[in-house]
Amino acid sequence: MSAVELRSLPEHVDSARPPKPSLFRTLRFRLMLSVALVHAVLMGTFVWSEVGKQSQAIRADLYSRAHSLITLMAVASTNALLAEDLGSLAEVTQRVKRQPDVMEGAIIDVRGDVLASTDARQVGHRLRLPDAALARQGHGRLRLEEQIRVAGQRVGTVLLEMSTRHLQSELAATRDEGLLFILLALVVGSVAAWVLSLFITRNLHILMEAARRIGSGDLGVRVALPARDEVGLLGGAFNAMAESLQRISAQVQNEHEKRTDAERLACVGELSASIAHEIRNPLSAVINSVKLLDRSNLPAGDRAQAIAILNTESLRLQRILNDFLDFARIRESRLQEGDICGLVEEVAGLIRQHPQAAAVKVEVECDAHHSRARHDPDQLRQVVWNLMLNAIQAIPDRGELRVRVERAAGTVRVSITDNGSGIPDHLLDKIMRPFVTGRKQGTGLGLSIAQRILMQHGTVLSIVSHVNVGTEVSFDLEAT
Repeated sequence: MSAVELRSLPEHVDSARPPKPSLFRTLRFRLMLSVALVHAVLMGTFVWSEVGKQSQAIRADLYSRAHSLITLMAVASTNALLAEDLGSLAEVTQRVKRQPDVMEGAIIDVRGDVLASTDARQVGHRLRLPDAALARQGHGRLRLEEQIRVAGQRVGTVLLEMSTRHLQSELAATRDEGLLFILLALVVGSVAAWVLSLFITRNLHILMEAARRIGSGDLGVRVALPARDEVGLLGGAFNAMAESLQRISAQVQNEHEKRTDAERLACVGELSASIAHEIRNPLSAVINSVKLLDRSNLPAGDRAQAIAILNTESLRLQRILNDFLDFARIRESRLQEGDICGLVEEVAGLIRQHPQAAAVKVEVECDAHHSRARHDPDQLRQVVWNLMLNAIQAIPDRGELRVRVERAAGTVRVSITDNGSGIPDHLLDKIMRPFVTGRKQGTGLGLSIAQRILMQHGTVLSIVSHVNVGTEVSFDLEAT
């Protein structure tokens, strides 16, 4: 990378800076989401497991109380049932009725007749009972049946129904408590994950900002990360990279300055050689003519011829020096919006009056409504003049010169086409170098001057030429 590229780097980086990622695409959000989800899943699994265990314990406690109570009823009513002591049986059911969560209790003989019950309306009625003891739950109640056996013979049955509403309310409270703990775990996990993500990504943001500053050309930036983790190691590697870039940039700058000086000297040498080559022939003619005029016995005809040579070659030397001065003293372009069609028509009118354009048909094709572009009027007038003058000088006899101004893709293109002798293939690649020309009378600076002016306009010449067919020279300007 050259020093010129380094100086232009900030503009390039600023214009191509990637957009800031959305919150959901950032590493901080992903880290926070991952930690929060893991924390919530683990805590949720633990809490739900505990809720399940507690629910089972509550159910087991209810079933245990129910079985203990019905067993006590069976034991307490056995003797009274054998003796058919209805008063004692009623006393047993009344004591059972006072127990919490009891909905109904009854003592039934082997025939199915209700001998005692917590509900006096059922006494004396016959109920059909199954042969085996069972416990059933449904619609907010738990029903248990226990057979009373004496010597292996069933003599009666004890029936007990208990309410499960208290059980269900406790289970609901336990479940709500578990959900609350899960929600609290999610909130706490999210906050902890956010704090952790801030701690981890803070140093990454410092590195990112430092990288952006290096990208904008500030090679002296360094990061101070005291952490001894991977991010701290990355910060040390970043500082080493920045120091290496700074050294390389200084070396490149020095090399560029050396190369620029060498190129400047080479350019001066090349221009000096070109100027010496161009003025050698006319200067030799001037020297020889002066020597002839110094003779006292020079005939009048030869004297007149020598004076004519002096005038012609002096004008040629003057033209060469003027063109070189125009090439060397091109001022900075002052761009402004303006109409290209009017400028081209003006130059075409001047070209039509040129002595060499007498046998040339000059045509201009232009859409005045779509020809506004940014340009320096004086400099662009000189460019168009040079290109059109080159075109008519390339037409040996009668010919045609066509100038077209058109707009396309945000630019205004100016193209100048002639049907002249064209440019030889061996000159086409270097025709825009100073003092390179295919004409004997040309200085080879017209296209060079045009190219330098157009480069200040942000564009260059494009040349397509075929020998004995013609040449098309074009350039684009920023449309407005």
